[in-house]
Amino acid sequence: MAGAVLTLVFYRKGQDLVASGFLVFAVGEGIILSGAAMDLTASVPSFGAGTSLWALALVLISIPRVFPLPVRLLGLFAAVLFAATAVPIFAGVQVLPTTSPLPFYAYPVLVATLGGWIWTLVKANSSMG
Repeated sequence: MAGAVLTLVFYRKGQDLVASGFLVFAVGEGIILSGAAMDLTASVPSFGAGTSLWALALVLISIPRVFPLPVRLLGLFAAVLFAATAVPIFAGVQVLPTTSPLPFYAYPVLVATLGGWIWTLVKANSSMG
């Protein structure tokens, strides 16, 4: 839901690239969640598709100068890690969502990026009111 809401927020602000990034992020999340009822092995194709969309979304959100540079760099780093996870899956390698080092170590970078987005938006909202 946050992805859909942030899509609208940034679209209304005229930040179309960031808005499209949040939309792609929401779609990727939906694809990943489609495998939640499956065992890990069966969910690999949807996980690969979802992580590739996450990587694209993180790039779309991180390129414009909407968020602070450290947050944008975290987002780009997470994008690289998720792309590096998706490519082997598309090549037929059985990479599970819990495989180490990737994607296991990509998740903390994603969480740090999400935290940076939240911090930025809360800070901007508190300075407005």
